[in-house]
Amino acid sequence: MTGILIPSRPLEPDGFRPFGDVVQAGLGTVSRVNDGRADRFDGVGRLERSMGDTAPAIAVYRIDASTLPHRIPRLERHPLSSQLFVPMNAARYLVVAVPSDGEGLPVPGRAAAFLAAGNQAINYRPGVWHCPLVALDRPADFIMVMGQAFDASADCEFFDLPEPLAVGPAP
Repeated sequence: MTGILIPSRPLEPDGFRPFGDVVQAGLGTVSRVNDGRADRFDGVGRLERSMGDTAPAIAVYRIDASTLPHRIPRLERHPLSSQLFVPMNAARYLVVAVPSDGEGLPVPGRAAAFLAAGNQAINYRPGVWHCPLVALDRPADFIMVMGQAFDASADCEFFDLPEPLAVGPAP
């Protein structure tokens, strides 16, 4: 497989922080609720709108299973809103995010690849370049929540990489 090789690593809040939030039980501030039958974890993520007219949107993505190494020829981003993905039945999945340069273009040489567990959700900040989620091991369903732009073309940008990224398993 040709391209810029990126090793994957476990998804952890500190490593993913430049791109958004890791959302899972055990993070944030905990309080006992529901007549003492549940723990509520606050401060685990934030839905954001950066500009423009958007409305809350919820969708379900059903993603076919893939294997590692995985080739990524194209990135996408949503400049107007954060985008939250919550696994419904995933085993593991791959998350790839790429920082931007001063002009807002992706910097593929600084891409980061994370292996997420089925109990971890991710929330991309507005404008973060990423590849579509990659289900590993088996097909998976995800709930997606974002601010959907009234003009959909204003909030979904694509970038074809001059050289594909190739994500391998953790070393």
